[in-house]
Amino acid sequence: MDNPIQWLDPFNDEYQNGMVYRKFILCGKLYGVGFQELSTSADLEAKQINLQHAFPRFDFPLNSGVWVVLFDAIDPITDELLGFRHVQLEGLAGGRVLFNVASIIYDHYTICNAGVYVFSAAEDREHERGTDLAVIYSRALGLQGHRKGMLFGKFVGWNAYTDVDAGGRSYVVTTESY
Repeated sequence: MDNPIQWLDPFNDEYQNGMVYRKFILCGKLYGVGFQELSTSADLEAKQINLQHAFPRFDFPLNSGVWVVLFDAIDPITDELLGFRHVQLEGLAGGRVLFNVASIIYDHYTICNAGVYVFSAAEDREHERGTDLAVIYSRALGLQGHRKGMLFGKFVGWNAYTDVDAGGRSYVVTTESY
């Protein structure tokens, strides 16, 4: 992908393929938030992302871009993702992780003015989470009858959609650049 944006520290684009990421450490654990730009609707389909359930009026933005967001813990020795497994955190640390991820997404937005972010709530295959990530994300984003959380409420002009009601786990967040 020919991206005219110069990604500077703390963002990194060394992986190529349009992937940009940023790492952070919280409570002794290393995490990464990755962003991959998609250029066309065909790119969405190739990643098996169907936005029509989550956002039926979706039109692929021509100027502002669509970015897939990935978030996972990272093995500090191998620098590999840990496969979206549950990470046990004490007290309010989970909220601090969510705050860091949201802050990184906003920092990414301030650089590239993305129009759309898409992501999925990882399944808890080992049944270790007390609350499903889909519920946590829906609460934070004010979806499925939940009041918009304080964190997402600060993102003026941003709107969220989900396909959880249709059995999916996908989320679409449009920004004021959409």
